[in-house]
Amino acid sequence: MNAPNTSPDQENETEQQPSELPILSEKDKSQENSHHVPPLLSPPEQEAEARHNLATVPFQPILKVLADLERDDPKFAFPAARLVGLYRRLWESCVSKHIDGEKLEQRNLALKEAGTHLRKERDDLQVRHDKQLSRLCFFEQALESSRERLISVLDDWNHPSRLNLAGLPDNARGE
Repeated sequence: MNAPNTSPDQENETEQQPSELPILSEKDKSQENSHHVPPLLSPPEQEAEARHNLATVPFQPILKVLADLERDDPKFAFPAARLVGLYRRLWESCVSKHIDGEKLEQRNLALKEAGTHLRKERDDLQVRHDKQLSRLCFFEQALESSRERLISVLDDWNHPSRLNLAGLPDNARGE
């Protein structure tokens, strides 16, 4: 701090964490905690943002402690930072697996919903098919009955003597 050639910005840079363990600045935290509408991101960008947040946010308090430790005891700070870095990498892999698992669950749910929809559609089509078959059977029976009656009428027309014998009233025969 007594060095005349260093600016206050340079002094702040020397007190920061190693590059693999960044600390969110107050401005970043205020943006993170604000309830502003986030800019619209594509799904891969949103996923990358979510992975980054899940991987870094839990380590922010310990990174502050490491920054203080580096200021107070630089010899102990490096191994501690290295250990935290290893835990952070492990955490990142767990977060990545967790996110991938959630994506698989969402895809499975979508597939289950699609399967349910397709089964319902199949069942509806089967019901329609069965109704059409029953109607077809009814129409075939009605057509057969009509055909038999029509044949009977045509036979009676071709043979009028059978008609008179078959059941015309007696007064019709006398005329």
